Amino acid sequence: MNSTIENEAGLPRLDFRSGEPLLIQIARYYRRQIREGTIPRGSQLPTCLRLGRSLGLAAQTVNRAFDLLAQEGLVHRRRSLGTIVGPPGKGWMSDSTAASHRPRPAEPPICMVVRRMEAAPEEPNLLFTDYLNGLMEGFNAWKHRFEIAYLQPDQPDVDLVKTLVETGQSRGFINLLLAPDATEYLIRKGVPMVMLGEDLSARGVASVTADHVQGYREAWGCARELGHWRIAFFGLDDNNFAQRLRECVAGGALTPPGCKPRQTVRAPARSQAGGPNQADPDLIWQTLVRALGPWRGKRNWPTLFFAQNDLIASRLIRAVQEHGVHVPRDVSVIGFDDSAISRHFHPSIATLAKPRFKMGLAAAQLLLDILGRRPGSRGRLQVFPVRLMERESLSARSGKP
Repeated sequence: MNSTIENEAGLPRLDFRSGEPLLIQIARYYRRQIREGTIPRGSQLPTCLRLGRSLGLAAQTVNRAFDLLAQEGLVHRRRSLGTIVGPPGKGWMSDSTAASHRPRPAEPPICMVVRRMEAAPEEPNLLFTDYLNGLMEGFNAWKHRFEIAYLQPDQPDVDLVKTLVETGQSRGFINLLLAPDATEYLIRKGVPMVMLGEDLSARGVASVTADHVQGYREAWGCARELGHWRIAFFGLDDNNFAQRLRECVAGGALTPPGCKPRQTVRAPARSQAGGPNQADPDLIWQTLVRALGPWRGKRNWPTLFFAQNDLIASRLIRAVQEHGVHVPRDVSVIGFDDSAISRHFHPSIATLAKPRFKMGLAAAQLLLDILGRRPGSRGRLQVFPVRLMERESLSARSGKP
């Protein structure tokens, strides 16, 4: 019976900065273990997916390393069993026999480089999953390999991207939140790539985005119809605040008559203890009172808040309700993202919905068009609409203006 070698032989120690291909380092490690007898004949090596996850690499990298061992006759590979130490049947495979049985090299996969987010809030992970489901649907439909390459802790994006490109471990990239230097590297190298969520079509990079400004235009129009004229924008003082505020203002400018938030309120992105401000209703309430003045029958407060995203909207609602402000009778709230929390929070949160699954599916199909050299695919821009989802946190303004 085969035994799976995992922790018994440990894991390869990889040097990401040596310049030596990672697949060579992996193959050398297991070659030594097999020849020294640390991994006995008949043992099953870890699966490519499992070892890749443990090392933070694409499974294709491990697969190519094991292919080298198979070419040397140190292992044989069977679809139903995996990678087995030793040749099939009795005796070791000779070099000439191994050469005649060399497996046909697999086509490199399409990759997306991702930083693990175990310590991050749950919402960003869930939003990422929506994009990922669309990507997998697109690549699976056309039977193309798609893999996620995870960054090691503190590893720069550009280092992993360079390794994947220079060792031939990827033939194209889905770019979702890659660091700017990694994006620039891919552009300079002319690597097939699709930007997901950002427009770089002016630089010849195919892009799939959503029209946030038109989404806000729809939300402003609905707010006016419901009688809201005192409107504020609320968010956390972080890198995303300014961009989302600009989109909100631009959407208001397109709404006759042109309008913009009367107040802008930024809550600290860090709690008083220095950690992330996950959900501190007292701190949010203090920030609101400092910016808007005391709550006195709502006359000096806005009747509607645009929140930076759904998670922040839920914090805002919790903060004001704990101090006697009713949502939506006293104050309405509109979030952004149409995340799970917007649907399951009480009251359910009105929000601007981005079709993340459809965007992921479109990005996959667009990258396949580029790899197939279909005319007009490079530099193409696909824009998806953003729609207002009216829910319990949004209602008509009560009382006189």
